[in-house]
Parts: sequence; structure tokens; C-alpha cells
Amino acid sequence: MTTDRRPAAPTLGSASLLCENCGRTTPHRILRLDRRTDPTAGEVRGVARCQECRYTHAFESGPPDEVERAVIVSHGASSERTTLRLRRAAHLQVGATLPGPDPPLRVRRLERPDGTDVPEAEAAEIRTIWAVRDEGAVVRISIVEGARTVPTSVRLPHGTALEVGAEIVVDDGSGEIVGLRARNRTWRRPGDRFRADEVDRAYVRWIARPPAGRSDWRRSRERPSSAASEDSTPARSRSSPGTRIARRRPRARRAAGGAADQSASPS
Repeated sequence: MTTDRRPAAPTLGSASLLCENCGRTTPHRILRLDRRTDPTAGEVRGVARCQECRYTHAFESGPPDEVERAVIVSHGASSERTTLRLRRAAHLQVGATLPGPDPPLRVRRLERPDGTDVPEAEAAEIRTIWAVRDEGAVVRISIVEGARTVPTSVRLPHGTALEVGAEIVVDDGSGEIVGLRARNRTWRRPGDRFRADEVDRAYVRWIARPPAGRSDWRRSRERPSSAASEDSTPARSRSSPGTRIARRRPRARRAAGGAADQSASPS
């Protein structure tokens, strides 16, 4: 008794295929399948007949160019499950952004169908993607205010350059970068420059605004605060010589030592 070990022929069925005679996709009856193809992998070749024009022709169908993958997007302590269509050959890598979504999603974990994690793979090899919304690089800021330092942070687009001596907007105020902590050391020389993703901390001093001399620096008064000050003589400016007072000529004294002569001197 012999046993036929040849693989069983794929079951005949129907499919929507491009008909060369009709020039469009129509329902077809599958007449024969090539045994050398694997339908489970999406690769099918054979012969089919169009059910509209009865035209019989060979066909070949490959796997779809795109695949749909599950994506779990984390939001702090919560998460959201969604799906994303990707090209089969799309290269995915932990730490990189996923192609397509807006706002971008940054990959945190890639899981294969067997449950193992991989640092990188093609989309066709991945079952589930864990990601977070990419909202830019978060840079920690230390604002130097005299003897104290105030901590805060700013979110900047990836690739943004930070430079010692340059201006930066922090909490709706303008500051000057006086130091950058990057690559395990602090850089303080003007012109030292790093991408925001590389900076561990930026040291900032406020820039005085508005500049000295503008009225915004002092309280404006429409009238004097008291009647006395309203009638008083204007204060002398530090830079002015003051009011010049005309002085009379020295009084002439009488020879006998009497009262001073108040009359004007003869011409």
C-alpha cells in the first residue's frame, strides 16, 4: 500500500481579479492553482475565468504591499489601542518615529508574532507596536536668579539647536543661555552649541525687558501727589548746574563807618 505524500491541491474558489478582456476588476472563477505557490503567504498563481465575459486567462496575485498593525499609544498611566497601515517593507526601530501619523508616534517597543521583542524589524515581521506621541524634546531649565535657582522646562522640536549666549523663551519670558549640560560636562563658553535632544539641562539668566530708560520701569503719575509738591520749585537735575541767580554789586560802605549805601553806584 502506497501513501501519496503530495500536498493537497488548494481548494478551488472565486476571487476578484483584473480581467484583461473587460479591462477592469471582475468576479472570477478559479479553475486551477499552481501547487508551487503558498496561498497562506498571499502568493497565488493559476488560471481563472471571468464570470462576466467568460474569458479564461492566467493570473498571479502577490501579497498586499501594506499590512495593518496594532499600535498601543501610551499617555502617562493610560493607553489607547489603535491600528496603523504600514508598508510591508517599512523599517521600524525602537526610538524612531512611525511613518505617517500626525502628531508623530515614537516607537518604545516592537513585538513579533511569537511574543519576543526586537530592537528593529520590517513592518511585515511585527505584530504589535508600543509607542508614545512625539511632542518634541523636553529640555530641563535652571533659571539663575541671584543666589537662588528656579527649575522649569521647555518643549522644543527635535533637532533644535541651543547655544551658549543665545536667547531662549522660557515661561513667556526671554532669557540668555549661560551654560549647557551635555555629554557629561557643563559648557559655558559663548558659541558652545548642541541639539536639544543632547542637552540634559540649560542654565538661563533673564534678559531685562524693557531696556533701561523706558517709562515702563517706573510708575507714571498724571499729577503731583500733594498740593505742596505741585507749588514747589522743580528739583534740580543731577546733570544740570541749577538755577542761576543774578547777584548785586557789593554794597559801598561810608568812610565814617555808617550804614551801607543802598544806592546804585554812579556810572
